[in-house]
Amino acid sequence: MKKILLISQNFYPEIGSAANRMKQLFRLFHEKYDVTMYTTAPHYPNRAIYEQEEFWEEDFEEEAVYRIETKIQQYEANLFFRFLLYLETFCRFIVKIMRTKDHFDVIYVSSPPISVALVGLIAKKRLKAKLIVDIRDLWPESFKGVGKFNSRFFLFFAYQLEKSIYRKADEIIVNSERFATYIKEQGYGTAKITFIPNALTNEELEIGNQDVPIEKEKMTVIYTGNIGLAQELTSFIRMAAFFQNNAHVQFKVIGYGMKFQKLIEAVEKKHLTNVVIKPPETRQQVMEDLMNADIAFVGLAPHKAFELVIPGKVIDYMGFGLPIIGIASGYCKDVVNGSNTGFIYEHSNEEKMYQALKHLLENRVLCREIRQNAQRYARNNYCWEANFKQIEEIIAGFE
Repeated sequence: MKKILLISQNFYPEIGSAANRMKQLFRLFHEKYDVTMYTTAPHYPNRAIYEQEEFWEEDFEEEAVYRIETKIQQYEANLFFRFLLYLETFCRFIVKIMRTKDHFDVIYVSSPPISVALVGLIAKKRLKAKLIVDIRDLWPESFKGVGKFNSRFFLFFAYQLEKSIYRKADEIIVNSERFATYIKEQGYGTAKITFIPNALTNEELEIGNQDVPIEKEKMTVIYTGNIGLAQELTSFIRMAAFFQNNAHVQFKVIGYGMKFQKLIEAVEKKHLTNVVIKPPETRQQVMEDLMNADIAFVGLAPHKAFELVIPGKVIDYMGFGLPIIGIASGYCKDVVNGSNTGFIYEHSNEEKMYQALKHLLENRVLCREIRQNAQRYARNNYCWEANFKQIEEIIAGFE
């Protein structure tokens, strides 16, 4: 049986797409291989929430997980401290790898941060193993997208490091098809690039396929997940203000992140009584909220870096059959509109989004049709058990 080492800064029981992706991959690896996970003690978006027992599962294979403790704790709202956390995590991972006496056949690392991918390069050489790099976001492109750390020196160093990782990895896995195009444009072929999107488990897809009542007196537009520099929620607030006097719709946010408090302040400033804001929840609780919602919102900041991504929340929305409405460009917009699972508009067409929501509120037959489209598309494209077979083929090819 092959021995696999997974390395990821974000992991169960943390919330968010990154942690959930690695949790599901760990679960599937555990069924097929002898797997070990190197990760950090849970801290995203903050350490305090993981003191609650509800975030921990009793039957999780914790004995195969090695968690490093970091001293940097307050980092979410400060990019300098975030970099210190990345540096500390990098150093502690390297120390662990240098001290290990275990043998591994394959190293599987999750990036960003790019420092974890660099750990993978060192582990590949130190442990004489094959290296798979799972790219969930593009660094440093994403930093350019949020307007941070745009100095020439920083970008030159970051791009050189990025190219070194692409060149030396034995296999690259991407969660967006547009990432493969980007990597190819950097001068690398697609022979060793495999697209494996974020997904849902068979159990989650089954839950999402349950029949729910469509004829409701009041419908709920929901947003879940991170509220940071890459997300665009101002249009969500303006849309809620536009429908403030519409008794047939309410808006709900389950969020966290750098701009979470600013969102709360914006709602209070506009006196929006039709907006409910909730703090971070477990994935199980979020799924229950999605089951009780009717329409879902997604928003991405206007930058070419974010035209390459599809947020994990969009896949969750599809799995639960929610018509998707929002503001975005590029890949996310193309997937949602192309699959007939919602209506995504450019930033200059925000008023069209309001009209699309009004149309959904008034047309329950359309909502049902989109719900069926979304569930079907998720089953055909976003199933973890089915998509993991591609990773098995990659590992089998390392013989």
